[in-house]
Amino acid sequence: MMAEVISFLILLVTTCGILVGAFIQPHGYLKLPPLCAAVYAGWLLPQLWQLRGQLGNLDATYLAVLNLFFAACLFSVHIGWHWGVRAEAYQLAKTPVRVFASQRDITRVTGLVTLVAWSMWIAMGMRSLDERNETMWSGPLTIMYFFLNLKMLSMFLSTYLLLRFKSRMAVLLFLANAALYFPLVLVYFRRRAMLELFIALSLAFWFARRAVLPRVGVLLGMPVGTIVVFAVAALRGLARGDGTSEWKMPSFADISAIDFWSQTPFVSDQQYPEVTNAFYLVRLSSELGYHTFGASSWNRLVFQWVPAQIVGADLKNALMIDVDVGRALVNTFNYSGRTGSTSTAMAQAYVEFGPFGIVFFVATAYVLARWWARANRGSVWAMTLYACALPLAVIMPTSYPIVVLNFMLLYGGALWVIRFMMTDSSSERRHQRHAGREYCDVK
Repeated sequence: MMAEVISFLILLVTTCGILVGAFIQPHGYLKLPPLCAAVYAGWLLPQLWQLRGQLGNLDATYLAVLNLFFAACLFSVHIGWHWGVRAEAYQLAKTPVRVFASQRDITRVTGLVTLVAWSMWIAMGMRSLDERNETMWSGPLTIMYFFLNLKMLSMFLSTYLLLRFKSRMAVLLFLANAALYFPLVLVYFRRRAMLELFIALSLAFWFARRAVLPRVGVLLGMPVGTIVVFAVAALRGLARGDGTSEWKMPSFADISAIDFWSQTPFVSDQQYPEVTNAFYLVRLSSELGYHTFGASSWNRLVFQWVPAQIVGADLKNALMIDVDVGRALVNTFNYSGRTGSTSTAMAQAYVEFGPFGIVFFVATAYVLARWWARANRGSVWAMTLYACALPLAVIMPTSYPIVVLNFMLLYGGALWVIRFMMTDSSSERRHQRHAGREYCDVK
């Protein structure tokens, strides 16, 4: 029992320490470690607090292991970030970067990606209401939604373009992308869409104007964000109605009628299964030595990127490794998680490689830190990669270990294809000679 208390305090101190450190710099909240710590403080710790009330039914030893590994993963993000910043500083000291990006090229990229995102949104709207209201999507709808994720790329670039150049086309592109996020945030109440919009706007203001939110605003926003995150189910219930018609934006009166505080784990009797799932995964690995050694991550990539409609279900299944963690939990503990719930990236990383699962968090933070450092030296492409990866890395604790890799294959691939289509080395050198007239160097 004492070990569990100490481990929880270690996790709490680690979380608070990284959060406090973020406020040393005005733009600290734009970096990955404090944003991950905010997810811990606003989403993970409340659920752990509720889980601690069930100690009579749980083994405190494994709960202590869970707490310590959670703390180790967060600290690994902090370490990986600092390694990445130092590595990029060393690289830039040897080969200083001076990156030019024309207004024309940024506009072309933004326009093309906006067109793709809107095409996916319209195609999804043409599917039947019953299909869209399914809890678990499948088939063409999942493919459309996957490519709709490109909206984050165009949202950031359109905002940056508007703040940097203020052209009519920039205004139109910004409004087109804002229109995509409007229903996702205010009708469907998608947590990830809310986070993406906040990060896209915040980073665009930082990179284009070096403008930041006041520290007081960030501090006040954290508890509000926590309450909203746990009240999303109630908000969606208002928007969904009876489920037989299209979703609609709830009225202010309906939203005001929700008792938001009662939705949080501090006072609610409702079970929040994510941390409970994580507990049983850690117990499975610790008690039985059950590890998948990367098989689960490989299967995730195959599931996401190999289309059964094209290559056939047999080939897709043949590429996947036969591991079933859910079946192991049922056979060992007679426990099965709630449908649609996650088990946290930390617990999945522990099942993959035990304590060495922290490598997922170190690697993710290291790569993002290098993009951050390069973006602050003027690389528009590094800015875009960082803006697309940051929301994924922030939700990583609530999702799975390779969520950043999975989606950055989409974002990075899209950018690479577009840049390849636009690249002309001779004209690029000619444009750089006339940088004062056509190009901007973002400082």
